[in-house]
Amino acid sequence: MKKALKIILGIVLTIIILLAGFIIYDRATINNTYKIGEKNLKIPIFVYHDIVENEDEIQFDYMQTTKETFEKQILGLIKLGYKPISYEDLIAYNNGEKELSKKSFLITFDDGFEGVYKYAYPFAKQHNIPITSFVINYDVGTNGYYTWDEAREMDKSGVVSIYSHSLKHDEYNNYLPEDLLKDVTTSLEEIEKELGHSITKVFTYPYGLYNEEGKNILKDNGIIQNLTDNKVNKSKELNIYGLHRMYPLNDPVWKIILKIEYRSFRY
Repeated sequence: MKKALKIILGIVLTIIILLAGFIIYDRATINNTYKIGEKNLKIPIFVYHDIVENEDEIQFDYMQTTKETFEKQILGLIKLGYKPISYEDLIAYNNGEKELSKKSFLITFDDGFEGVYKYAYPFAKQHNIPITSFVINYDVGTNGYYTWDEAREMDKSGVVSIYSHSLKHDEYNNYLPEDLLKDVTTSLEEIEKELGHSITKVFTYPYGLYNEEGKNILKDNGIIQNLTDNKVNKSKELNIYGLHRMYPLNDPVWKIILKIEYRSFRY
């Protein structure tokens, strides 16, 4: 019995020592930056949809996050050493032109809901945090979605990037590759026209639905692509033509971090 207890205590002590060592190392290297290939970084891309003011406005927890929860999530991650970056940063890193922090992450919003303009944008501007909004062209300015004037305001702020979530939010896994390309190209061109300048070609699949032929034709035309598969990007396998994204939902920061680590290990 005593021998078994000693073994258990030894295992517990070893775990404590290992955890302490990991924490000390992590804090000591918190501000380290790396070029692609130097270290296998975990780069989560968070996908939100709408930001609402109160919990009673939430109908679907994967679609709506309260303003308070969203701000606690982002500021909590930053407090722990996570650095928000833009797609421009990620592309420059992928091209070997820029170093990234060991704990980089991206913040994205699908659909172009009004809550992005009302709540996420002022928060991003206040804290100088880059965020990305993917718009459905046909929905811009309709009930519940921000307008092109609001899009231009956010774009001019320098903290919000606006890219394509398609013309009409269709199931593009059923499209012929050339039809998908036409839709995405038209969407991006219209966004450029409305914003008054060229933009990086970034596209997010509605419903996360795609097929390999479609992915390939978009890749051949230089279009960065976002999936929605709850996985985490790892820099040694980074594919900007099939980027993984995960839902923070309404989770506390500690749970988000656990999910990042778990999904990085599992996938």
